[in-house]
Amino acid sequence: MTPSGNGFRALVVCLAPVVSLAFGCDGGGHMPDAQTQPAAYSAELSVRFEVSADRPATVSVLGFRAAAAGPETDVLGLVDPLAAAAPDQGCVLRDVDLANRALVTRGSSVDLEELGGVGVGLGSSGAPQTVIRTFPRVYPDVAGVVGGVVGEAAPQPITTLPEHVSLFSPDSELPVGELAVPALPKLLAINGSAPAAGMRVDTSGGLTLSLAAAGGSFVELRPFGATVVVSCAVPANASTEAFVTVPRALLAHLRPGDANVANGVAVSVEIARRIHARQPLVTAGARVSVEVRSTLAVELRP
Repeated sequence: MTPSGNGFRALVVCLAPVVSLAFGCDGGGHMPDAQTQPAAYSAELSVRFEVSADRPATVSVLGFRAAAAGPETDVLGLVDPLAAAAPDQGCVLRDVDLANRALVTRGSSVDLEELGGVGVGLGSSGAPQTVIRTFPRVYPDVAGVVGGVVGEAAPQPITTLPEHVSLFSPDSELPVGELAVPALPKLLAINGSAPAAGMRVDTSGGLTLSLAAAGGSFVELRPFGATVVVSCAVPANASTEAFVTVPRALLAHLRPGDANVANGVAVSVEIARRIHARQPLVTAGARVSVEVRSTLAVELRP
């Protein structure tokens, strides 16, 4: 089984089966009631480069304005779970379903509006710049608390990773900012063996990943078709070769509850590095995220 392109996979979260929680995908924005709490307004632009050994590299873009009512919320991480903040240290288990339920419990809401007219230029020395523009797309209403419209550029193939991205606002034909594309860490080994697509990994003693030039990056294990993920941080001061160990007890959460224990679990092993910066894309500024991510499909055996 091979991993699908990211396509901002968050946009189809509400299509997955959910236990004890039903939510519709009518595409409409959230209609606040009389008890709606004061909203915090923000603007986000996320640029993701995804690299895989078995298909061309891609770039995708997501942009939106958000009005979030309720306790402080990682809005970008809700709209696109791949963009959720990495842990400060160690490994954590995250569940998209639980995050959505928490919004309902807290009485929170997030209304989305397209961040229109922005562009992202891909630049490298000696090469002409390619500019990618976003287009409006209805975001599936999630549990009645997250909904609206976002601006999106679906994954597009690229031949090489650019050195930097240039940012274009709706009001200017010239770049208003530029950010370097972070270097992609290299996965050297999985439990001591060279990584290969489709490899079977014995996890009876846990899982250890060996990484090169990975300081400040993070690792994610994503089972296909599930809403859970194990996310692990790599310390910023990590040596040239770093090791990330995931205990077997944590890996057990990646297996569906009704799965046969003897069967393996198909997961995407993803190594990512991300930078954030505020840029003048709109009057009040926008938080811009640039991420590079590698994916490798493997089978974890008990």
